[in-house]
Amino acid sequence: MSKSKVRVFKSKWLKTFPLVILALADVAVFAIPSYMENFVPNVYSYLGLHASEYSQGKALYGYLSIPCYILGMYIGDKFKSKHLIGAALALITILATWYMMLPFINAWTGNRILVKYQLYALFCFYSFAKSGLFWAPLWKLVKNNDTADLVGIAKEQKVGKNNGIQGSLNGLFGLILAGVGILLLTLNANEILPNIVVNNYQISSGFFILVSLYLVCLVSATVMVFLFIEEKKSTDKSFSLKEMFKLLKNWQIWALGILVLGVYMLQMGLSSYINYLDNIFLVGAVVVSIIGIFRTYVMRFIISPFAGRAADKSHSYILWMCIGLFLGILLILIAIILPGFKNDFRQWALEEPYNWRVIAIKIAACLNLIILGALTWAVVTIRWSPISTEMKVSNHQYAAAVNIISIIAFTPDSFFQQVKAKIESKHYEVIINPNGDSIHIANQTGNQIILGIAVGMGIIALIFGIALYLKLHKTNYQNLKGYSRTK
Repeated sequence: MSKSKVRVFKSKWLKTFPLVILALADVAVFAIPSYMENFVPNVYSYLGLHASEYSQGKALYGYLSIPCYILGMYIGDKFKSKHLIGAALALITILATWYMMLPFINAWTGNRILVKYQLYALFCFYSFAKSGLFWAPLWKLVKNNDTADLVGIAKEQKVGKNNGIQGSLNGLFGLILAGVGILLLTLNANEILPNIVVNNYQISSGFFILVSLYLVCLVSATVMVFLFIEEKKSTDKSFSLKEMFKLLKNWQIWALGILVLGVYMLQMGLSSYINYLDNIFLVGAVVVSIIGIFRTYVMRFIISPFAGRAADKSHSYILWMCIGLFLGILLILIAIILPGFKNDFRQWALEEPYNWRVIAIKIAACLNLIILGALTWAVVTIRWSPISTEMKVSNHQYAAAVNIISIIAFTPDSFFQQVKAKIESKHYEVIINPNGDSIHIANQTGNQIILGIAVGMGIIALIFGIALYLKLHKTNYQNLKGYSRTK
């Protein structure tokens, strides 16, 4: 390789490396409150808690996220993004350590209620770190990476490319970590990797090591953010409360927020789908975990770059988001219909596991989840791109716009988790964990109701997305027509 090629490669690598760091941070931050549920069935059972209790904790996480996003709306454009992200990562490292110790606290005290309330407190602190400090600065750094000298279409395409690269790297890192995690949990389940025993209480060593790996990633990302990410001093005017209220009065920001809410409901539905496959379709924990990894990380790794480039070429991210949301709604409806509505598929699958119809329904449910995963990540990759491109929000307002949209879009973290907890407490079946504890899981009807709510919210979001696209398309057409006349 010639020296010139080496220099070009080195230059490209140095420009991409910040996205590598941000992708690693993204994976590690979202593992505990979100992503682990996508490939670890019944994650709450490792803490000795019921499904409804874990969902209640996530509801608290969602409720507190709303004021934290408002806080982040202001400070996200007042302080350096790398400093906010570094502070968030340091705090989340402490919280992840606490989370890792919860099974041990259960073993030492024998008090499941104490563990439940500690989880609630942990999720509240997690909400502040993620929503108030980490979220908007993350996407601001991704957007601004290597775009300082670009304008117009070139900058628009670079923003889409950055989102695609970050999403793809997120998928790669997540795939590696989740793959190792599933291997550990499988070895643990087959007693090749022994449990940790404390006061005659069995603690999953596989789960303990998995959370430890995420801790290592958090510490590594914290150090690298401060050492390797350079952030140029902004020449934009300082963000003010007046600018914030100006954004709040923009109905297009609210419409995009509701559209992203619909996309997020697909993700929330997919988290429930994992337990649906394991507990109702009886696909098997290992198979469900592999599908969960494929859906969560492999698809993100494969789909994100193509989704970003395809949307760039179309010059309308909102249109692609609407198309993706519509198809996602259809796929979730299929998931609801597949087992029927008699709340008896689990029993049928237990009694006739080799019945061809049972097998066909299981295969269809698995394939449906994989396709839905690919579709979801295609849409998620481009969800922030319209802010600075189609909607022309300036850089000094960007973090605030992300947080306003996040307040709207991520309200399912509160209301949906609260409703989910109520459904799981009413429509449940009982399984026994290795310690002999009775763990409540959502039954077939409960899972179908949860997915049905996701569909309903998705339809509302789709209506707002179509209205936003038509308005922006009409405005852009009129501007183009007026420009042609002046020429």
